[in-house]
Amino acid sequence: MRLLIITQKVDKDDSVLGFFHDWIEHIAKHTKHVSVIALAKGKYDLPGNVEVVSLGKENGSNKFTQAIRFYFFAFKFLLRVDGVFVHMAPEYVRALYPLNLFFRKPLIMWYAHIHVSKTARWAIGKANKILTPSKESFELDSNKVIPTGHGIDTNRFSPFGTSSMNPPLILTMSRISRVKRIHIAIEALRILRDNHPNLPFQALITGRLARPEDGEYLDELKTLIKKYGLESQISWYKDITDTEMPKLYNKASVFVRPQGGGGFGKAELAAMACGIPSVVCTLVYIKDLGKWGNELYFEEDNASMCAEKIAKVLGWSEADRKSYADLARGIVVKNHNIENLAKRIVAEFDTLLNSPDSGLDK
Repeated sequence: MRLLIITQKVDKDDSVLGFFHDWIEHIAKHTKHVSVIALAKGKYDLPGNVEVVSLGKENGSNKFTQAIRFYFFAFKFLLRVDGVFVHMAPEYVRALYPLNLFFRKPLIMWYAHIHVSKTARWAIGKANKILTPSKESFELDSNKVIPTGHGIDTNRFSPFGTSSMNPPLILTMSRISRVKRIHIAIEALRILRDNHPNLPFQALITGRLARPEDGEYLDELKTLIKKYGLESQISWYKDITDTEMPKLYNKASVFVRPQGGGGFGKAELAAMACGIPSVVCTLVYIKDLGKWGNELYFEEDNASMCAEKIAKVLGWSEADRKSYADLARGIVVKNHNIENLAKRIVAEFDTLLNSPDSGLDK
């Protein structure tokens, strides 16, 4: 099988999209050839059966040039591929649609966003199938939607067997955006310090701006930290490469996801794969984690509850941490590892190619 993959960026060091390098590598194991059209590319090291082309954003190309390059490469690759996999970019489904009316290649889109935009709704109507981590990750009910779990490289994201930092490190990893509710995590850290003065900790918030206009929110967060006198306890990393993330997770004693709603999140699943407890405000983990799920769950925007959950985790015995780590990693390996997802993606194309309804819906 030959596949065309369309994505935003191919860069193994990118803090947000670096994981997709792993996806391409694993998909390539199960296909004859993979052609990749990316809006931008950076550092990559992919198998010989993978060809990567860029629309040139990394070089500052304008949108008109990007469009010309997109249609040139799309036409070239559609001549020889068996199917198209679009990752989190419904606008490329729209752009590809006129060409694919002629080529009629099966198209599968990966989409994981609780809010479905108008463009995404249109793309869902035209794609053959939509893959998503879980039903909770998707607000639109459609028989095209197939939950597959996330694609975590559980070989890279695994326990290193090293000791956590002392004092314990509380980690939050997220794009800097108001919807990510990072201010709730900061409020929780203030409450943790005030209510548990004998419980030392350090915290690290890492992530880059989701959009330039989110700089105002970043300023608000830094002001809040100064107001609470937490400057010596909270550190910021503007960005961290994807290749460095497993090491950072393994230094942490607890991971905090302050944004609620939706389903399984890639960041906390990566922490779980490393055996690190994840304090979250979504209920999807309780079924799988049992008693640990209840101990790690807090209500969205309830900073006091979040603080107490963090304190509880920091008080776990070594036996508790090991019991949790074994269970949590087992869940990610079974339900969210990249090898299974890569096989599932290829299998879905096989199904479409062997059915009489392959090709885009008209």
